Amino acid sequence: MEYLIPDGLATEALEREIQEHLFCRVESAGDSEIIYYDTFDWALYSDGGFLTQRGDMLRWTSRRDGTACSQQLEAEPELVRDLPAGPVRARLPSGAENRRLLPMMRIQTKTRLLRMLDENEKTVVRLLLQSHSFEDPLSGRAGSLAARLRLEGVRGYDKERELLRALIEGKLGLGESEGPLLGEALRMVGRVPGDYSSKLDLRLDGAQRADVVTKQILSTLLVTLEANIQGAIANWDSEFLHDLRVATRRTRSALSQIKAVFPEDVVGRFKGEFAWVQQVTGPVRDLDVYLLAFDDYQASLPPELRSKLEPLRDFLLAHYEREQARLAEALQSESFKTLLGSWRDFLQRPVPSSSVVPSAMQPIKAVADGRIRSMAKRVRAEGRAIRDDSHPEELHELRKRCKNLRYLMEFFRSLYPAAQIKPLIKQLKVLLDHLGAYQDLAVQAHHLEDMAEQMQAEGRATPATLLAMGALVGGMLQRQQAARDGFAEVFAAFDDAEHWAQYRALFWTLEADKSSR
Repeated sequence: MEYLIPDGLATEALEREIQEHLFCRVESAGDSEIIYYDTFDWALYSDGGFLTQRGDMLRWTSRRDGTACSQQLEAEPELVRDLPAGPVRARLPSGAENRRLLPMMRIQTKTRLLRMLDENEKTVVRLLLQSHSFEDPLSGRAGSLAARLRLEGVRGYDKERELLRALIEGKLGLGESEGPLLGEALRMVGRVPGDYSSKLDLRLDGAQRADVVTKQILSTLLVTLEANIQGAIANWDSEFLHDLRVATRRTRSALSQIKAVFPEDVVGRFKGEFAWVQQVTGPVRDLDVYLLAFDDYQASLPPELRSKLEPLRDFLLAHYEREQARLAEALQSESFKTLLGSWRDFLQRPVPSSSVVPSAMQPIKAVADGRIRSMAKRVRAEGRAIRDDSHPEELHELRKRCKNLRYLMEFFRSLYPAAQIKPLIKQLKVLLDHLGAYQDLAVQAHHLEDMAEQMQAEGRATPATLLAMGALVGGMLQRQQAARDGFAEVFAAFDDAEHWAQYRALFWTLEADKSSR
């Protein structure tokens, strides 16, 4: 049991009062520090656990039932995947393996231990008077937390524990703490566990003006983008840059696809500036992709060629260091800061009471229906036009249409019944993933050919390395062809009559249905 000590009641005074009622032995239990770790997107908390460090011990504790396991920590934790094998590593979610374990909170505790003794001076209950302070490593903010009184029973002395509990709650008037120290410390800096997610969770009002709601969507994306800047600059892990780029891409898609809600000059200006953000962040993301996939690249080769690929890893890492420095410079530049400031000012500025922009004052539900309907029809038409001899660029264009359709459906999903729109988004992702695999394999194979030429020119590749890279490219092209051969089957599932009837039921009004015939 743990109780909050009210503000204004000093722990020394509480200690004296306890000793007036109980036969206790007082000891100084010293100072301690606990560090709470999680990924930036709270993957461990969402998975049901806390990860903490005391001294050189790393401990995972279930939030559900309090079960725990520990393992020794040899060095400060970095990426989840780099933790040595052990009981704690085994409990961490596999989906978080590429994320860095960040110190979300440091809590320092000063403890006075009071042992409640029986007539034989045997300890029957332990009381811990604890004062706490915190430091938020990410923001640098620090402060004090409410002091607590912790009651720890001793097996076989349940009666004594209950008597002491009655004294604490009755005579001393202390109330139980409502949650762990982590939650209280986070609240002190304006945060809660799980307060970041890259997933869109918008709650839109379908009757509101389209320009108002579009600003709401774009403001949410700006929050996500800005949340990832620090981690992308510091290169804590690759997901910071990935989430920053996705937020940027979604922003550009919203500006392009939610049409005629803002003046054209505003749309044109910010589309161009966010295209610059996409451009300057691209090289590091490309290298991230290669480095994250490198072990799989090696595994795809015959055993005798795997070690020959290592010079490619060295080449990628050397380029990565230079490109990361350029990325950090760009994200700290005045140009980038000015863009974000101007964009924030625009989004926070109230919309005019009356607008001549064609769709600005329309209800957002009507605009959403029309845009999703139009893009879905375009995806269907372009997909049906793909033949065995179609140029690869046609599949690339179809992929872009699918992305825009997916973003539109994700922006506006709260306007539609979840049970109906969720399967449509899921099916679209299947098509999009297939097209993405086809395109990405082609791009990666092409880039690897360029890298092989550059490494050879710089004298950084032996014939054996070039042979291994050639085998890697050959395997990629084979998988690309397999993806191309499987396109018709995957698209047929999207074009299925029953599946398409669900689109019509959600996004076609009676008037729209008549006009489309």
